[in-house]
Amino acid sequence: MSELTVNVRSLAATFGICAALILGLLLAHPHPHEPLRTFSDMVDFEISQQTVDRIVHGGMIAILIILLAAHILLLRLMPRLDLLATLAVATFGLACALMTASLVLDGFVTPMLAVQYRAASEASLRLATQAQITFCGACIQTLMPMALLSFAAAALAWVRPLMSLGRAGLLAGISGGVMGAVVAVMLLIAPRHALNHVLMVGLLLLALWQFVLAASVLKFRSLATARAE
Repeated sequence: MSELTVNVRSLAATFGICAALILGLLLAHPHPHEPLRTFSDMVDFEISQQTVDRIVHGGMIAILIILLAAHILLLRLMPRLDLLATLAVATFGLACALMTASLVLDGFVTPMLAVQYRAASEASLRLATQAQITFCGACIQTLMPMALLSFAAAALAWVRPLMSLGRAGLLAGISGGVMGAVVAVMLLIAPRHALNHVLMVGLLLLALWQFVLAASVLKFRSLATARAE
């Protein structure tokens, strides 16, 4: 067994494990049992869930770093490097950067500001902190759709490079293209009140895409062996 073949198996395992972890973090993400009707309710919820928020959002950031490295290795498995495959990885990196910014604001900055808001004794300080929390919320609502659109663009850009591998990459190429198109269309036509549900579906499809890549990469063994020779 060649070293490169072992790397192919490790790459497939990386995609699969990361996909499973994304699903686990989505299930662990804090959700209020009742609608948060006032700003004070939102502050109390953020304070009560700040430890879980750090774990979930910090874990997702780590997964994105690993997935970006995995996509770079996937690019190196291509028989030839072309502009479209390189663009796919670059777009995936952009998506990771945008989502990381959103995750930092959502999982670390907002809970910290909520604690500051609750501890503030002066009304002016509370108003200033409330404005910062509102601004963070607006940034998150902007960055997360941009990140998922970038992930969708990356999946669409991967279609031709993967399908050029023949049967080994056919499933990954077609599935990734379909999922990327679905995410893009949902984000572009979704009404504002349904945005959170669309984002959740987009993240689920992101995890599913990585599962498909894991299954397809296992079929690249013969390609990797050929390149090693």
